[in-house]
Amino acid sequence: MVLTILADDLTGACDAGTLFAGASSVPVTVWPDPPAEAPVTVVDTESRELEREEAARRVRRAAAEVVRADRASWFKKIDSTLRGHVGAEIAATLQATGTPSAVACPAFPAQGRVVRDRWLFVDGAPAAHVVDALRPEIDRPLAWIPLGEVRAGAAALAARLGRLAGMIVVADAETDADLEALVDAALAVAPPPLLAGSAGLARPLAARLGRLAGPASLPAGRWLIVAGSLAPATRRQGAEARRAGLRVLATPDHEEGDRTRAAAVLAAEAVRVLARESFDLVVVTGGETALALYRALGARRIDLAGAPGPGLALGRLQAPGRAALTVMTKAGGFGPPRLLVSLREAAA
Repeated sequence: MVLTILADDLTGACDAGTLFAGASSVPVTVWPDPPAEAPVTVVDTESRELEREEAARRVRRAAAEVVRADRASWFKKIDSTLRGHVGAEIAATLQATGTPSAVACPAFPAQGRVVRDRWLFVDGAPAAHVVDALRPEIDRPLAWIPLGEVRAGAAALAARLGRLAGMIVVADAETDADLEALVDAALAVAPPPLLAGSAGLARPLAARLGRLAGPASLPAGRWLIVAGSLAPATRRQGAEARRAGLRVLATPDHEEGDRTRAAAVLAAEAVRVLARESFDLVVVTGGETALALYRALGARRIDLAGAPGPGLALGRLQAPGRAALTVMTKAGGFGPPRLLVSLREAAA
């Protein structure tokens, strides 16, 4: 099976795509650059911060380019907290690819995201009603599959999905086993629905396709941490990394307002440091920071090699005229305070 993953930001593109690197590296490109040729490829449309109509238009254009390249199967990566225009982008993907149905589930149990009774819970607290979040942005019927039906067995769940052809189906899921059941049922339906989810849903799909990557080993030596996200988790991780003696570049705590400009300033500083010094690994946290560094280095793709942990992606950033740079991306809102320190100690 040839698979294309469409994502709305760069760290999300990486943390989903890297799960499929078990057999070979998975290339990530940023729109409007064309997708790379590979059994699994990822296209980052950079559409999360756009207005709804523009986000949908960009996703349709990106998907149409892939359709012309005769790619066969699709996964729509969505944010595990439903940031961005999730409904509009799912609908745009269905329209561009001609796929009749979709199964949407943002659950990522390993990071405390579960869906119960249509509600998305983040670390135990209700964050969004998934059906209500999608409804204003889609132009086709919505359905819901409760947890009891997800756990009713593969045949019953596949039959239920078959009866919901032509709809966007929101599914409950609290565990990795629930997500595995959704993937198994979706793959048993002909034609299969579009799967739309976070890295939590991407993982069982990678396993079913025989491409699931094992844990990736991180290099020892010198690390540069470029921490642009203002998420509390990232700020705590950066502070702990500094205390442990790691090199950290970060957006000032007081920086607010134009996040794109702040990310560009931080990326420019990182490029200057990389021009003077050598590092064995560059850790980048936050989607805007990852994109800014990607562009500041003139990159054309990231070749993903595996996941050092949930929500993390290891790869090689490829830029014309530069040596390949080993990078690890991380979404800003994930992980305990000593995450980066623990990873560095394990690599030593």
